[in-house]
Amino acid sequence: MGSLLPASELASVRASMRRANLHDQIVHELGVRIVAGDFAHREFLPTEPVLAAELGVSRNALREAIKVLARKGLVEVRQKTGTRIRPRIEWSLLDREVLEWIHASGQHLHQVLDLTEFRLIFEPKASYLAAKRASVEEVTAIQDAYAALENCMGKPLELMPSVDLIFHRKILEASHNEVLIHLGSLIASLMQIQVVATTVDEEAFKIGLTHHRALAEAIAAREADRAEAASRKLVLAPYTALADLNELEKSRRLK
Repeated sequence: MGSLLPASELASVRASMRRANLHDQIVHELGVRIVAGDFAHREFLPTEPVLAAELGVSRNALREAIKVLARKGLVEVRQKTGTRIRPRIEWSLLDREVLEWIHASGQHLHQVLDLTEFRLIFEPKASYLAAKRASVEEVTAIQDAYAALENCMGKPLELMPSVDLIFHRKILEASHNEVLIHLGSLIASLMQIQVVATTVDEEAFKIGLTHHRALAEAIAAREADRAEAASRKLVLAPYTALADLNELEKSRRLK
């Protein structure tokens, strides 16, 4: 089947796609390098001519990529002085691309530990609220999500993280707290990384499955305190594993 576009327009579309791909490549390359600390010895990125030559791109293409990094909080463009690398705490750490760069740089374990601490702070209370507020339909949705997770047994572990996310999202939705639901959507990407990092084999998956079942049953039984405790136990398992991997002293851990 032939193209619906005239040859001249098709060539224009393809050129535009190449430009878009190049733009994404520049953003990704710089994002990973900044996150990995390649420029840690200096406060500013190399000058525009030097960096453009190093990457083999035009200065205009480089400028467009820098704008993206600036929107994500990684850099700040200053007139006359150059492009300053901002402190890590100012980065958009829940941005999907920033999370991908952290993962690609090999620094994701510390970031995932921070996330799991955050989950320990808010998820148990969200589960408590879900046990009190969930509609009959929402309880059914949570049970169905658990059943789907159980069906992952014996299948490739790569299938599990996305199914697990659905289970946790259904609980947050059942809390009927819009802020908690929004927070859940913000950390979804990082949760997937955490699940992959801590579910290393089928035995680990079986242990996690037990905690998920206990949580689903507590919510269905409308036992809020039990749901809160089950949620805490569920998140505590990967937290302990990650804290060990990060060699975090026990005196500094959440309990």
